Amino acid sequence: MDLDGSIFWYFGGALVLAALAISFVGIKGKASFPPSGPAMLATTAVFAVVVVGTGAYAVANASEEKEHRDAELAEEEAAAEEDVAAEEVAAPTETAPSEPSGGQPPGSGAPEESTAELAVNSPDDGSLVFDPDGLEAAAGTVTLAYANPSPVPHNIAIEDGAGEVLAESEDITAGEVSIEAELVPGAYTYFCSIPGHRESGMEGTLSVGQDSATSN
Repeated sequence: MDLDGSIFWYFGGALVLAALAISFVGIKGKASFPPSGPAMLATTAVFAVVVVGTGAYAVANASEEKEHRDAELAEEEAAAEEDVAAEEVAAPTETAPSEPSGGQPPGSGAPEESTAELAVNSPDDGSLVFDPDGLEAAAGTVTLAYANPSPVPHNIAIEDGAGEVLAESEDITAGEVSIEAELVPGAYTYFCSIPGHRESGMEGTLSVGQDSATSN
């Protein structure tokens, strides 16, 4: 039921007018007012109808206002939920990290290549020998760090089983030098390439295998 606010004014105005009319009649004819019991009863009934009507309107209007307010709150909540849903759709979604190509799980890439640095020395008296004369290493990058404390010039080189020289240093006296080579499993030889030195015994064997190994 849609109650117009003007009804309240109608009932209120009627109540005020009735009160003024009765007061006027009572003042003017107070000796004979009320004229009879039925007139008094009718007057009381009129007041009762007006008062009850005004009260009923107030109660009904309050109920209607509450329903209207509840409807507004429901609409506001629905709008808020729609906004939240829209924000969730617009927000970027987190995706699981993709696995590397090849089907390997994250962090399990190709095995790291082995690296090894091996020390080789010569006597300070210039003798034509290497110390040690035998070394072992794992396949990968192998470095030979050579120290020659003597005044006799020496160098160090690596050759594979086919006799191909893979790395060779410059000649040094009273100093140090390093050579590096990528080696696969197999047997290699390190030697001094100065003429006559290797032939006099200045060489050693280098065994390269799959597993890590240390020099002798």
